[in-house]
Amino acid sequence: MLTLKRTWLLIAIPILVILAALLAVRIVGSIDYHHNDNDFFTFWLAGHLVAQAGNPYDITQWLAGYHQFDIGFIPNHPIFLYPLPLALLLAPLGFIPFHSAYVAWVTLTQLMIIASLTILLSLETNPRTKLFFIPLFAGIVLFRPTLLTLIQGQVSGLFLFALVWVAFLWQKGKWFWGGFLLGLLALKPNLGVIVIILLTIWLLLQKYWKALYGMLVSGVFLLIAGLIYNPGWVAQYWHVGSNKFAEASGSYPTVWELGALIGHNATPATLIIGGLAALLILFGFFWTILRSRAALPPVSVLALAITVTLLVTPYTWTYDQLLLIFPIIVLTLALDRTGVRFLLPAAIFLGIDVLVVVLLYYDTLLQGEVLNVVVPLVVFGLCLWRFYRRIPANTRESDF
Repeated sequence: MLTLKRTWLLIAIPILVILAALLAVRIVGSIDYHHNDNDFFTFWLAGHLVAQAGNPYDITQWLAGYHQFDIGFIPNHPIFLYPLPLALLLAPLGFIPFHSAYVAWVTLTQLMIIASLTILLSLETNPRTKLFFIPLFAGIVLFRPTLLTLIQGQVSGLFLFALVWVAFLWQKGKWFWGGFLLGLLALKPNLGVIVIILLTIWLLLQKYWKALYGMLVSGVFLLIAGLIYNPGWVAQYWHVGSNKFAEASGSYPTVWELGALIGHNATPATLIIGGLAALLILFGFFWTILRSRAALPPVSVLALAITVTLLVTPYTWTYDQLLLIFPIIVLTLALDRTGVRFLLPAAIFLGIDVLVVVLLYYDTLLQGEVLNVVVPLVVFGLCLWRFYRRIPANTRESDF
């Protein structure tokens, strides 16, 4: 006999999927992807080429795909900019017509974001945690990176979902599988590699060998999967990635671009200001995890690592800040545990949404996105403040 909870899930999940699909149809239908910049087409085209036994690193095949599907806007870097295993992962979408695949991906992204919120809330044992679902959900809906992720068809939702599962597995003591999943984040190197490095150092300090072994296995798995399909993919990707890094320029929301803004784009000033800021942020991260020893549970360390990565990575975009959903939820629940009034932690995400709107106004004046770096800076500062205050106290591994 079905319990009330299971009955509710059997009713709610199909309704949620239908609503997400209807919203996805509306979002995709409002986009003129034939004449405007659209990130999802690059992901879909890579999967489509793999599905057709093609090579996403072949510029001739790549440009032919744009012309074949009547995509008038061609990026400045007309080639697939990610590791080949990501294209293999996206190959199932490549078998579907582009418009249908776009709707399916936006639908799936919505579901992954909602699932991420639900999983993080489930890790907390406090019964009052359930009350935060509505304000946190509202914060996510109003969060500008959420809208950008859905419109652009970006993979940020997938990586958020993966990070949440890493936290879930580690909190449950499944270190190998959490490490294996973490290693897959290398599919988006500008973010994944830095997160992996930061967490590898923490895992070494804590001697979580199974997690490190899992990361190694997943890295070998990705390498071999790509080599089976294309034995020369590593060299081809290295060539593409190095060219992209050398030519990368833009108003990225990172401390490096903030240094460029303060230093009036002078190279020495950019490197000095950006470098010092990055060092201070890294110092804050390592000082916290070293001082905490085993006091900080995995979910808190992951929250810190995400914010640090968004700040110190060489380049990122505003939609990548969708990953901040993770630390904002962790911060909200950690603050609630202090016994403050419900409205204060419940208002954190909505307050950040307001900050994003204010920054958007000034970014418009600057004709860039650099000031959005303030958002992860604020989240990082709040996380440091909250986690630092709780380190000396007796903590349980089940707590954030």
